[in-house]
Amino acid sequence: MTGGLMSGAGPTLELWQFAALAVISFLGAVLGGVSGFGAGLIVTPFLVPIVGVKGVVPVMAVAMTLGNMSRAWVYRSKIERKPILQILIAAIPGAALGTYLYDLLPRDPLAIAIGVFLLASIPLRRILTRRKVTPTPRAILGVSAGFGVVSGALPGGGIMLMPLLLGIGLSGGGLVGTDAVVGVLINVSKALFLNSLGLLDVRLFLGGLLVGLCMIPGAYGARWLIDRLHVKVHTAIIEVLVAGSGISFIWSAFREMT
Repeated sequence: MTGGLMSGAGPTLELWQFAALAVISFLGAVLGGVSGFGAGLIVTPFLVPIVGVKGVVPVMAVAMTLGNMSRAWVYRSKIERKPILQILIAAIPGAALGTYLYDLLPRDPLAIAIGVFLLASIPLRRILTRRKVTPTPRAILGVSAGFGVVSGALPGGGIMLMPLLLGIGLSGGGLVGTDAVVGVLINVSKALFLNSLGLLDVRLFLGGLLVGLCMIPGAYGARWLIDRLHVKVHTAIIEVLVAGSGISFIWSAFREMT
């Protein structure tokens, strides 16, 4: 990629790329809100041509901080503090490890990892929506650590946290708000870890800021669309889109290696 955010002589973000990021982020938030998929999973494949494979996780760390902050604010009166502390004890060290692994992975293996995770997210989402995790101290630590590692290394790791929060007994606004606070703190930690490794510069930060700001009105667009179109249709469309994106990641990486 030339002339883009990750170009060699010094990254620059051109005007058309700002516009593309804005449109993609808004549409991703709309579709994510309608289908129930995480908006981060939907936006990620479209960011790669603009920020490059290595720029995806830093940009989304900043973007999802803003997205989760808005959700946390809406449900602030229903947030449960105890589960947040229990989860973060293991999740933040896990995120540090995941971020370190992300730094170690070369571009092509990283593209394969993201592609595999995108493909796996489709059956994983369906399985996790039907299950709860029994909230023993060992289960909370184990799931939280795994969530942290995946969140540090890949976009969309938050999908792993839902069965644990459901098992703890959260639902409705308490579930959404508590999950959002965990998301804010994990993504802030990721951003700090990425910055310490030299993977989050000012331009990537601005790109993430733009993505996050454009995702906020997308949530309102999703609410408008839900009232008019059947959610199952959109879920099917998004699954096809995510699957195609995952295959594209893997195919491109293997083509570069041959």
